[in-house]
Amino acid sequence: MRRRGGRLRRWVSGFLLLLLLGGSFFAYRWKADEERRFVKALGAGWNLGNTLDVHNLHKETDDPTAYETYWNNPPTTPELFSDVKAAGFDLVRIPVTWYEHMDEDLQVDGAWLDRVQQVVDEALAAGLSVIINAHHDPWYTPLESQAGEAEVWTRALWGQLALRFREYDESLLFESMNEPRLIGTEREWSDGTPEAREIVNRLNEVFVETVRASGGENSGRYLLLPTYCARTGTDALEGFRMPEGERLIVSLHLYEPYGFTHQESGSADFSPDSEKDTRAIDQTFRDVERLFACKGIPVIITEFGARDKDNEDARIRWARYILEAARPLGIPCVWWDAGGRPEEEKSFSLYDRYGRVWLFPDLTAALTE
Repeated sequence: MRRRGGRLRRWVSGFLLLLLLGGSFFAYRWKADEERRFVKALGAGWNLGNTLDVHNLHKETDDPTAYETYWNNPPTTPELFSDVKAAGFDLVRIPVTWYEHMDEDLQVDGAWLDRVQQVVDEALAAGLSVIINAHHDPWYTPLESQAGEAEVWTRALWGQLALRFREYDESLLFESMNEPRLIGTEREWSDGTPEAREIVNRLNEVFVETVRASGGENSGRYLLLPTYCARTGTDALEGFRMPEGERLIVSLHLYEPYGFTHQESGSADFSPDSEKDTRAIDQTFRDVERLFACKGIPVIITEFGARDKDNEDARIRWARYILEAARPLGIPCVWWDAGGRPEEEKSFSLYDRYGRVWLFPDLTAALTE
């Protein structure tokens, strides 16, 4: 009898352990599925580029508008966000540069922070989800010699931003850094070095710890974390380490093939049937699926785009090729729009902020279909 009782107890204990492990597994899967559903539902995105991310004015001013308009854009208005929403976009990324608005004690200027909050509020009021970041701030250059200082700046900046936006709901997302890279070196636009990639990982961890510790809605806010330089090369992706925690998203930029997307002298044509045109894009999505999507880790392509070369049809083919690869993986894509005056230069811009006109209606429709 005692033996049978012992076997029964062991059987019950084993059964309960299986239930516990199974419950933990299903809880993990449910949370991962919830995160992927949220990220996928963010939809088509648009960047408010060259606006609040402006820096290097070469003059002293306390006027936020002087910064906002210095790179040839008008002040941001509620009507702009209404137009973005009406065009079919559901997500706006608002790049912000902070270092020129912080004093020697690393306190953000109140007028600048108020203006950033006002623009965020206008975007949210239009029914858009919003991403804000630290965009052109030099303190997060991933050098070992300044890694300690970078951690101090990260805690100082994001501690203040987390406090200011503490009660905003999950429609507001934070992104730790934009393209953290070895500025001015031959490795700047590469996949980085092992040391640089590890520093980016550490700064991402400090960012998550700082935001989470502030409490309120920040305890569960979705946070975006870039690879080295937000690169999609295999070394950059494999060198990325996700911090511990939930509701964390990988942030990537995709401008491949570079000759088509950036260089005026590069090809103005893109063919989905050309292995030369699609090679880098295909490799990116294979790596993203292998390293992130298959593990339940959500991803957002926070910048992509191709400059105008009088080639709207080719840009539509390029954008659709990327979107069709991203869609099954639940990856939203956010077009980089630098604004400016369309009559003065060709750029990535879709929207004329002065005339409130969509410059490339067919491309815009392809991005939001």
